[in-house]
Amino acid sequence: MATFKARARALDMLGRQQIAGVPTAINELFKNAHDAYADKVEVDFYRSDGLFLLRDDGVGMSKDDFESRWLTLGTESKVASSVSGLNMPRVDPSKSLRPVLGEKGIGRLAIAVIGPQVLVLTRTSEGPLTAAFVQWSLFQCPGINLDQIDIQIRSFSSGVLPSKADIDGMISDTRANLERLRPQIEASAFIRITDELLSFQVDPQQLDSQLGSPTLTGPGTGTHFFVMPADRSVAAVIDERTDNEETTALKRMLLGFTNTMTPGHVKPQITALFRDHRTDDSSEELYRRTKFFTPEEFGNADHHLMGTFDEYGQFKGKISVYGEDYPDHMVAWDGAQGIPTDCGPFSISVAYVQGASSESTLPPNDWAIISSKLKQIGGLYIYKDNIRVLPYGTNNYDFLDIERNRNKSAGYYYFSYRRIFGLIEISQGKNPNLNEKAGREGFRENRAYRQFRAILMNFFVQVAADFFREGNAGAERFWERKTEINRLELARRDQEKSCQVSERPSVNNLRPSLPASKLETQLAWFQNY
Repeated sequence: MATFKARARALDMLGRQQIAGVPTAINELFKNAHDAYADKVEVDFYRSDGLFLLRDDGVGMSKDDFESRWLTLGTESKVASSVSGLNMPRVDPSKSLRPVLGEKGIGRLAIAVIGPQVLVLTRTSEGPLTAAFVQWSLFQCPGINLDQIDIQIRSFSSGVLPSKADIDGMISDTRANLERLRPQIEASAFIRITDELLSFQVDPQQLDSQLGSPTLTGPGTGTHFFVMPADRSVAAVIDERTDNEETTALKRMLLGFTNTMTPGHVKPQITALFRDHRTDDSSEELYRRTKFFTPEEFGNADHHLMGTFDEYGQFKGKISVYGEDYPDHMVAWDGAQGIPTDCGPFSISVAYVQGASSESTLPPNDWAIISSKLKQIGGLYIYKDNIRVLPYGTNNYDFLDIERNRNKSAGYYYFSYRRIFGLIEISQGKNPNLNEKAGREGFRENRAYRQFRAILMNFFVQVAADFFREGNAGAERFWERKTEINRLELARRDQEKSCQVSERPSVNNLRPSLPASKLETQLAWFQNY
């Protein structure tokens, strides 16, 4: 009888090669911190020595948890199993129950995208601290089986961090494992891995004294990841520059990790922070909530679309056009044909800003500020249990073809994806069939996703017809108000020009060579204008 055998490279293909890049990998680790009931998760990136440090203050893992869950491939790391004898993952009884977001087990494997080796320190409230060292580059070597690679694990007294000498001992044992595998490893790979091991110079005690909370000393719990040397792509994504005023993929992920843009939004269960230590003496915080869309900006937008879609895809909610509300507006979708959808019910909250300042109710300065934000981080975000689903919300990920339709006929479709900011809210409980791809690059395109997309595309087309399409009875308010705003803006500009003229030096001083009659004529023209 034959059975499947697993090479070490299988782990590399399931993890590092499935993740799109560093922002996605960090997003996965943030989700894992959420699942561990952390209140905060922080990243410190030290450029001088290439150390990437991620810390959370969650429930942590025991040594048994680490071996039976973190080091076990497959989805049962986040679920209970009567066959394997695993119980549900740890929870914090003092906090409300959190839905599991990282059930695919990709997060632990995503670390390999950030760097080739990691030291993991983790501790629960009732046990000793567990330390483990994983050398990911070994899993890239062909011809090596999974069970040939040793993972160094040590236990330390509760509340006490390992010293640098302790870590050096774990590195030494990993080098011994590398020597045993030397006949199966290409010479160039052996040299590269040896150099990586020699470069791992981490002193957890010293770093803890510098950074403080979240800490594993004293009563502290949680999980900390020390990745060194960090891949060059980490610095590259931080320093990334765009040509069209868009923000970088990393900053976009950090800014929109939880929903803080809509009025009355649920308080995020976890906060994220990323510090870039460009030198040993200075650091820059890449994530500041104030840079994301604020509830005030959302409320000041020209138009709003807010409501819910039921299990049949039918919308009911409020449409606001230039401040005039249309409550209990309904948009039908005929795709359900009386059968509940696979995608399930969900809600939507969208703000829209006119593309020209002369057509907007926003003051010119406010319009310019929000327009700049729209270019950088505008879009239609999707949040699952208040945690962002990648890559929705990215400017160039118009999954509803809103901009494509507008290019066909701006008058017919009206909406521009470049002028939208808002979100769609789903949950694991109500939308279990909207499943993310293993690499977290959108939903799997199953029947549920196709229905979800069709419902939303129909919604935007129908709302455009009901309230914005010229010639339709329901759009009269929009066109009347738009014309009035445009007229008032032109009048304001005329008045501004008049004020500027009145504040100028005397016309006689400006043009002394003009005859008096021409001076009088020109002055009268300015006054009438």
